[in-house]
Amino acid sequence: MVSSVGRWIAAILTATLPAAAATAQTTNTAQASFCTSVESVVVACRTGGKMVSVCASKAAGPNSGYLQYRFGQPGSTEPIELVLPEYHLPPPKVATGESVPFSGGGGSWLRFARAPVAYTVYSGVGKWGPNGEVRAKGGIVVERQGKAIATLKCAGERIGELGPDWFERMGIKTNGQDFDFPD
Repeated sequence: MVSSVGRWIAAILTATLPAAAATAQTTNTAQASFCTSVESVVVACRTGGKMVSVCASKAAGPNSGYLQYRFGQPGSTEPIELVLPEYHLPPPKVATGESVPFSGGGGSWLRFARAPVAYTVYSGVGKWGPNGEVRAKGGIVVERQGKAIATLKCAGERIGELGPDWFERMGIKTNGQDFDFPD
């Protein structure tokens, strides 16, 4: 009797798990960020087949909560490829950055480092187009020992709340660092 019950449970699981996995995969591919429902989306965008998200706890601030950089393939059953930092720490302990004014707009950058590599998420609007047309740009610059080794541009919609008020609320400063927005 036990073996027939075991086979019955196995048959049900075998029949239902692929459908459940397919549903989860379909849902995840439409996701807008790697942030959870108990987190704020600081910035998120897709870069080809990958996605970057910067997520903060709802209570994040200079001395509380956490901020994390997450990068990977949306909809994958594998773990997210990169999470910085691995542990939950207050924003000023894990990132540097600022908002900067530009002709025709402004921009923001936020850098997470795990020596010797740094990942800088950026977003901005300025007169970068032909004949000074206002254009938006955003993406990720990967640096090794201060030199850019890769630039991934955001494709499609960018979401988030980076801006002067956000940096002030989080207590994030440049700490003497700067950032050149790529072309």
